[in-house]
Amino acid sequence: MIRKKSVRSGYNRIDRGYIAMTDRPLASVLIPVYNQEAYVAEAVRSVLEQSYSSLELLLLDDASTDRTAEIFSKFETEPRVRLYRNEKNLGFPRTCNLGYSLARGEFLAIIAGDDTYAPDFLEKCIGALLAYPAAGFVYTRISLMDQSGKKRPRKRDRICHQGDFYGREFDNIVRWLNPIPHGATVVRKRCVEELGAYDPELTAGHDWEFWLRLSKRYPSVFINEHLMNYRVHSENITNKRARMGEREKHLIAILDRVFAMEGISEELRRDKNEIYARAYLDVAEGYRKAGEPAKMRHFLFQALSLCKKPPLYLPYRRLLASSILPRL
Repeated sequence: MIRKKSVRSGYNRIDRGYIAMTDRPLASVLIPVYNQEAYVAEAVRSVLEQSYSSLELLLLDDASTDRTAEIFSKFETEPRVRLYRNEKNLGFPRTCNLGYSLARGEFLAIIAGDDTYAPDFLEKCIGALLAYPAAGFVYTRISLMDQSGKKRPRKRDRICHQGDFYGREFDNIVRWLNPIPHGATVVRKRCVEELGAYDPELTAGHDWEFWLRLSKRYPSVFINEHLMNYRVHSENITNKRARMGEREKHLIAILDRVFAMEGISEELRRDKNEIYARAYLDVAEGYRKAGEPAKMRHFLFQALSLCKKPPLYLPYRRLLASSILPRL
């Protein structure tokens, strides 16, 4: 059985002396937005107020129909800001890819229009990439906040490190179905140029597939600090539930790609059924939250057919109870 634990292979507590930098290469931060008028100004300010000031900010309006364009226009006099608006809605992956192609910086970051950075997010992330030149990307922990910006408690996440880490992470990223918090990352532009950006055909799971390609080729750095704030509100919960069918399809398709790759470790191949079972449990949990018990039971039984003793983490216990109690 796969057990979640801090990975010690290749473990290094990263040198915190990297923060004092004299050479500050340009960072490009992208904010791709579709209809987020309520929060986007706060996201923009969190970027412009970074302690790492050598940055450009690309505001990417994906043909919003609310006041997003009007709010963006208030920042156009800021010399570090560039505004772009799609003539039609392209979707998140294609809009991000457009931003990557326009970026001038050596380092790239993407943050959603309803999230915010801690003031030293770029300082610490770029410092880590300068300290570890072989690393392809860096990521941090995230904090949760509600729609008003108040911090919310978080009992667990999928990150399997208990401290700072530098090393290879491909197997972890496969096993834990994307433990990388998308908005809490910084990537080297040359790595994106070499391996390509998001697969535009993946309307769900595109970030996971991206991290898999990068981590297969490059080591990464993890900073054990909460340096990005992820906002939980009614609109993003509703959107996630509406896209469950896409997530179901693409999650399994990405795993199929992984196990078709050459050079996969024997440990991953040994645990293949359990990894697929974890994916089916993940989809089942999504359908439980969406209030679709029939689909929830379908994917729960799919998981059980692959692995008789799936990981007994909290969502699994909820699923088991949800599948039995309505019938009693």
